[in-house]
Amino acid sequence: MKRINNEEKIRGRFTPMMHETAKAPAFKQLSFGARALFLALKMRCVKNNGHVYLSQRDAEEELGRGSRNDIANWYRELEHYGFIVKTEAACLGVNGRGKAPHWRITDMPTRGGGGEIKDPTKNFLDWDGTVFEPHVRPSWKWNARKQAALEKLNPGRDVEARVDVTSVPLVDVTFAPLEPERGSNVTPMQANPTGSNVTPISRLATGVARAGSAGRKSG
Repeated sequence: MKRINNEEKIRGRFTPMMHETAKAPAFKQLSFGARALFLALKMRCVKNNGHVYLSQRDAEEELGRGSRNDIANWYRELEHYGFIVKTEAACLGVNGRGKAPHWRITDMPTRGGGGEIKDPTKNFLDWDGTVFEPHVRPSWKWNARKQAALEKLNPGRDVEARVDVTSVPLVDVTFAPLEPERGSNVTPMQANPTGSNVTPISRLATGVARAGSAGRKSG
């Protein structure tokens, strides 16, 4: 009886998904974007576990959705829950082009340096229950000027008026009010001297002489 291998039976290449992985509590915490990225990484794992790579640009085209920021968060999410482990960080190649980081998928076996097969570590089974918090980056359309304008229009109920305590009005202490003079030779201003040669201040300002004074001079 002819033995039929799985590829001929399924009629195409396939990527296995372990039931233990899909039913793990950590897998249920994954976002759908992280699950899609995990499947895309498994599709690239062909006897090269530990050196699996998929750049953010290629992942964006392969998944058909998501921005670079979303894909970066999905990578962090898979790493947080223990589905992938980074084996080589991103770097700049000798040809000047960037190299994507390499990963090891923890639910698949790896090959050692001597060619021996190592069992999968399944780090996701040791998840401690800490929920992943994605890194939020503001949109490029949002800048500090718009944020300041929004806060100016709507400061909120918890905003209180602030007084700049560093700005203190300065008082020039070198100038002091003059004390009134005292003594027997001081003539008070309210004392109105009398005589024909006395001219009121108002007449000095206007240049008009008193009528009585003019008559006496002419006589």
